[in-house]
Amino acid sequence: MIDWNLFWPFVLAAVVLVVVPGPDMILIVTLGTRHGKTAGVAAAAGVAIGLTVHIAITVLGLSALLHKFPAMYQALKWLGVIYLVYLAISSFRADHAPATGEISTSKILPKPVLASFRSATITNLLNPKVILFNLAFLPQFTNPDLGNVPQQLTILGLVLVVIDFAIDGPIGYLSGMFGDRIADTSSSYGRRINNTAGAIFLCLAGWLATT
Repeated sequence: MIDWNLFWPFVLAAVVLVVVPGPDMILIVTLGTRHGKTAGVAAAAGVAIGLTVHIAITVLGLSALLHKFPAMYQALKWLGVIYLVYLAISSFRADHAPATGEISTSKILPKPVLASFRSATITNLLNPKVILFNLAFLPQFTNPDLGNVPQQLTILGLVLVVIDFAIDGPIGYLSGMFGDRIADTSSSYGRRINNTAGAIFLCLAGWLATT
């Protein structure tokens, strides 16, 4: 059971939080533009899966360990930084794709789609800030007087995941459409988008490392 007086303000707050551009949305847009519409949606699904795991961690109370043991927080954060740097290097070293319609064809192959899903999931999972945010955000909309707070957290968390994918999924799809149009008009699309993606991954790594 949840407090409906708190539920609708929660939905509004969740929509605002998802709509405001952040690292996850930037990653989704980057992967969608680079690999196509399906990959963009897959990246949004990966973020949703990562968020689901973070919700489970919050409900189980494991996120408190990050407060108690700062070394765990730092280890998780730097693993995320290293992974983003790895994605950046992979982008810079990627083979130059043809600039004709062949790009659009190659984009829908399973490999880029699965790679986008994996990259988005791992990047989200290795961001300890998401765990701490959920720990601070979700409990504000629970009512202890109704009992079973873990159940309330679970319901709110699942609603947050649905809202996240409902917004990020179309953004990933539209990013893929934008990438397809660039591919049809630019003769150096492959090299430019890979270099841009690499630069964005490096910026995300720097953001995670310094905040």
